[in-house]
Amino acid sequence: MESVLARIADVDGRVNAYATVDPDQALRGAAAVDEAVARGEDPGPLAGVPFSVKDLVETAGMETAFGSHVFASNVPDKDAVAVARLRQAGAILIGKTNTPEFGIKALTNNPRHGYTRNPWDLERSPGGSSGGATAAVAAGMGPLGMTTDGAGSSRIPAAVCGVLGLKPTLGRVANETAIELFSTFVNLGLATRTVADMAAGLTAMSGPDDGDPWSIGRPAAVFAVPENPYRALKGLKVLVFRRMGNRLVDNDVEALLDARLAFLKAEGADISEGPDDFDWSKASQLTAMRAYQRARLGWLLEAHENVLDPVLTAALKEAAHQDLAAVQAAPGLRSGLFRRVQALFEPYDVIVTPTVSAPPPHFRHTQDDPITINNELAGPLRANWYGYTGTFNHTGHPAMSIPMGYTQDGLPAGMQVVGRWFDEQRLIAIAAACEARHPWVDEWPTL
Repeated sequence: MESVLARIADVDGRVNAYATVDPDQALRGAAAVDEAVARGEDPGPLAGVPFSVKDLVETAGMETAFGSHVFASNVPDKDAVAVARLRQAGAILIGKTNTPEFGIKALTNNPRHGYTRNPWDLERSPGGSSGGATAAVAAGMGPLGMTTDGAGSSRIPAAVCGVLGLKPTLGRVANETAIELFSTFVNLGLATRTVADMAAGLTAMSGPDDGDPWSIGRPAAVFAVPENPYRALKGLKVLVFRRMGNRLVDNDVEALLDARLAFLKAEGADISEGPDDFDWSKASQLTAMRAYQRARLGWLLEAHENVLDPVLTAALKEAAHQDLAAVQAAPGLRSGLFRRVQALFEPYDVIVTPTVSAPPPHFRHTQDDPITINNELAGPLRANWYGYTGTFNHTGHPAMSIPMGYTQDGLPAGMQVVGRWFDEQRLIAIAAACEARHPWVDEWPTL
C-alpha cells in the first residue's frame, strides 16, 4: 500500500487520474490486513490489494461527485454492491478516479478536476469515460480499477492506455443503482494490467443481487487463467469486423490487428471476415442514450447549467428535442439488434474488432471535434473513432479490450473480443494466450 501511494504521489500530478485519494484510510486498511494475518485469520483472496473506483460509483465514506461541481461533498453511507464485494474479498479502496461529468463522453475531463492525461503521451487523451481508472492502472497507481461502461467506457481507455478493459455480460456484475433497471445498458467493469488480476477481480465482483433483476438467478462464478491458454484458440471460430460504420482505420492499428489475427490463426483459430453492410442500429443506440441521459440528468439544466460541462449541456438539450417516434421505436430496434448479433454467434465463438480506429487524440480534443485518421479528416469522433463498442452494451454481450502492441509513435492499441452471454471465461483465456505470446505486463509508460 505504501508503494502504491508513493507512486500516486510521484506521478499523478502529471497524469491527474485520481479525483480523490485517502491515504490514511488506505493505510489503516492495510494495517488491519497485517493484523488479521498475524492472528492467523483468512484475510480474503484479495487481501491488501489496492483498488480504485470510478467517481460514478457509490463508495461509503468517500466522496462520490460524478465529476461534477453539483455533487461536491456528496458522501454516500453505503457502497455499491460491487464495491462491497471487493472489500469483502480483502481489497482496500484507495480513491476515486476521474471521469467526464456523469460519464458523458469518451474523453476524460470535467469542469471540477480538469483533464486526465494518457501516461504513454501526456499530450494525448486517455480516452473515456473510465479514463482516470485506466490511466491509473497503466501508470502503476493501483492494480485494480473499477470502471463503468455505457458505450465503451471500460474498453476505449484500455485500448489507448495499453491495459485490459472488460465490460461484462449484462447481469454478471450487479449494478443495482441503475435508474432504469430493465432497459439499462450500463455495466460495471474492470481495468487491470494482467489477465490474472482481471480474473481475480471479476470473481470477487460477480454474482446475483436482489437489487439488479438481470443478476438474479446467476450464481457467482470463478474465473481463472487456464494452465494452457493456447488450447482456447484451437478451433476457435472468429468473425472479424474491421469497420462498424466508420470509413477509415489507422494504418498502424490495422497492421497490429492483422498481426494478432495471424497469431490466432497460427494457433488453430478459424478467421472469417464479417460483412461491411451489417445493420448495427447506431442511430437508435444514440436515441436510447440521449433518452436515458435526459431522464436521469435533465433537471440539472434549469438549476446548474452555468457549472456543467458544455458537452453535457448540449447532450441534454439535444435529448429534449428528440423525435418522439424515434424514442418510442428505440426499444424494439434494440431487440432487433440483439437478435441479429445473437445470430452471429450461432456459427462463431467470438467477434473481433479494433477497439478504436486510431490512436487517441490530443487531451484537449472535444467530443464534437472531427478526428483525423491517416492524415485524412474522418468525421465526428463518436462515429469514426469509437463506433465499435456501444453496440455490445445494447445487446448485453461481454466484451474485452486486449492490448495488441504499439503504433510507430509508441502509442498502445487494443483488440476488442466479444463473446456469447456469460462467456467471460473464454475472453479471459484468449487474453491469456495473447499475454503469454506477446507480453505487455512489463511495458511501462515513461511519463
